[in-house]
Amino acid sequence: MYYLILTLFVVVMFVILSRKNVAFAAEAQVTKFTVGKASVWAIADSANDRDMSVFSGADPQVVSQYAPSGKSPCAIMVFLVKVEDELILIDAGMGAPSGERASRLHDGLKQIGVTPEQITKILLTHMNIDHIGGLLWNDKKAFPTARLLSVKAEYDFWLDEKSAELHPSRKPNFDLARKILEIYSSNSETFEFGAMVAPGILAIDARGHTPGQAAFLLESEGEKLLFWADIIHAAALQFPRPDINAHFDIIPELAASARVRFMEMAVNEKLQVAGSHHPFPGIGMVEKGESSGYVYISR
Repeated sequence: MYYLILTLFVVVMFVILSRKNVAFAAEAQVTKFTVGKASVWAIADSANDRDMSVFSGADPQVVSQYAPSGKSPCAIMVFLVKVEDELILIDAGMGAPSGERASRLHDGLKQIGVTPEQITKILLTHMNIDHIGGLLWNDKKAFPTARLLSVKAEYDFWLDEKSAELHPSRKPNFDLARKILEIYSSNSETFEFGAMVAPGILAIDARGHTPGQAAFLLESEGEKLLFWADIIHAAALQFPRPDINAHFDIIPELAASARVRFMEMAVNEKLQVAGSHHPFPGIGMVEKGESSGYVYISR
């Protein structure tokens, strides 16, 4: 009887601990940084290695040189910024309810102690699905009181019928962008590059990946952090070879030139950079490579 009770106790404890471990593993990856008086939280909406097949236009030998496994560490990052009285999201992740890319954004916000209703503003770098999908939950506003801000050129592109006709493979993205902009129409607005979109946050032209992609430069008390959106899709490859584009860069020449321009800016100004697809925690520094290209140093 004693051994039966002991066995049952061990089994029960194993189940409880296993469940705790599963819960812990399911928690969002979140970390906090400070930039002057501003607080920044990096939240991994999901984390999955990037399959290098997205660089199908590049020399396969070059790709395999930098990513011999055929994959590069990657995430879908969302950043929360607290500056003055504002709680600002930079992008909203994919919003997938399940699967390998199941969204952890709301879990991350809960860990931080922030509710969706407390978000005052959402700055969109661009409107690809993995940046706007999280704006909806059950076809309703996921952030009911937030103001949604996007670059006018980006806004116009996704609403333009001619653009949709020119990019038929992106139909799901056009449909989702239009649906979101309709649902958020009462509290959506656009801005131009060069605008101060929030206290200490400047919008910078980062076009190339999409026709209106924006980067955001946060500055507080002399400290800076550059949120450069989808300048990088695979850190292992594109830091040493910034000339290489992913096949989903809409304007390839602009995408490559923007990549070099921002890397030079980061090196010369010793900027911290935050990337939407850097490996978690998504924030780091950039240095010149020994012979060519650049090197990323994660925080």
